[in-house]
Amino acid sequence: MNLNVDNEELFPQLTEDCVDFACRLIQTPSMPGKEQVIAELIAAEMERLQFDEVWTDEIGNVYGRVFGVNQLSPALVLNTHLDHVDPGDPDLWPVPPYSGTIVDGRIVGRGASDIKGPLAVQLYSMAGLLRSGVRPRRNVVFTGVVEEEVGGAGALHWIENLNYPVALVFLGEPSSNNLSLGHRGMLGLWVTFRGRSVHASVPEKGDNPNYLLATFLERLQAAQAELRSHELLGKTTVAPTIIEVDTESQNVTPAWSRVLLDFRTSTESPNSLKAFISGVAGELPHSITAAYSNQPVMDSDELLAGFYTPPESEAVQKALQLITQGMGREPQLASYRFATDGRHFVEYDIPIIGYSPAEEEQAHIAGESISIKLMEESLRGHMELLANY
Repeated sequence: MNLNVDNEELFPQLTEDCVDFACRLIQTPSMPGKEQVIAELIAAEMERLQFDEVWTDEIGNVYGRVFGVNQLSPALVLNTHLDHVDPGDPDLWPVPPYSGTIVDGRIVGRGASDIKGPLAVQLYSMAGLLRSGVRPRRNVVFTGVVEEEVGGAGALHWIENLNYPVALVFLGEPSSNNLSLGHRGMLGLWVTFRGRSVHASVPEKGDNPNYLLATFLERLQAAQAELRSHELLGKTTVAPTIIEVDTESQNVTPAWSRVLLDFRTSTESPNSLKAFISGVAGELPHSITAAYSNQPVMDSDELLAGFYTPPESEAVQKALQLITQGMGREPQLASYRFATDGRHFVEYDIPIIGYSPAEEEQAHIAGESISIKLMEESLRGHMELLANY
């Protein structure tokens, strides 16, 4: 089954329609927990494009299926999320954040890159096959999931209730049309320093833990070089994010101070990170608790990983060959710096690859945008992949 991706009668109109849909998606705000309207828009678009099946589930995920020649083969899944982050101060934007305005060959708006532009490409690559009269070798399923930006409830619901075999999941997270083969795992840890609270007018009578915290942070900055690196997913990083104390009174020194450390890693375990923190703290009395439970951290030597699909795997090599053929150039093999819903699929032994026209550096910024040229290139790569994988 061969797909002629050089069909100039197909791609100009397909790209134009895809861009129009991406603009309409951007013009439909869909903050986490408020995705119903955009799910309805997507479902209506798939119905209009004559997908073979369109449905939703009880938590608001939306799905569409195009039947393949061999419907018994494990399916290809195109996964994106429906939600986006807050646009922030509109005065920081060159255009209104929900306008979906085209400026110099790019669509500008909140979600253009993460993830409504890629979502439109996924849907319209499936539509492109239908328009060209080509059936994919296997079923292709679009999965639009809710609440990725706040933990991934939609992705978890999909995978936990999956009732059909899956050969490969393609994530629509930004990759500049390269293949992202994974990302680091993450762990948030509170490090707490305790002292003795007194009136701020007599600080010498107390024990101010802010000084312990300040010393720790200085040491932490210097100690980051000790953290290890993965050959593809990159170096382990730690970022102090939130600092808290036990009091809101301006004239009282705190009884305790704490900092939240955001670790991203594929080479460290909970135990090794606890040991790293204790090594940095040294003689400074401290305690370590988990970010989300505020309870002691699990005792585990298991490496923290997001997902990782080896470059030499059959899934990667086959996808690389087909996408190269479709785009007319070979994509690089890369990794994500941020976390994705892909981490929720790892335990199910399904290969995961990220492929998207969006650029990672555009995600979550004021003035977020996506290149229309890269969208067209990605349509070509996606259609070759879906037709022949």
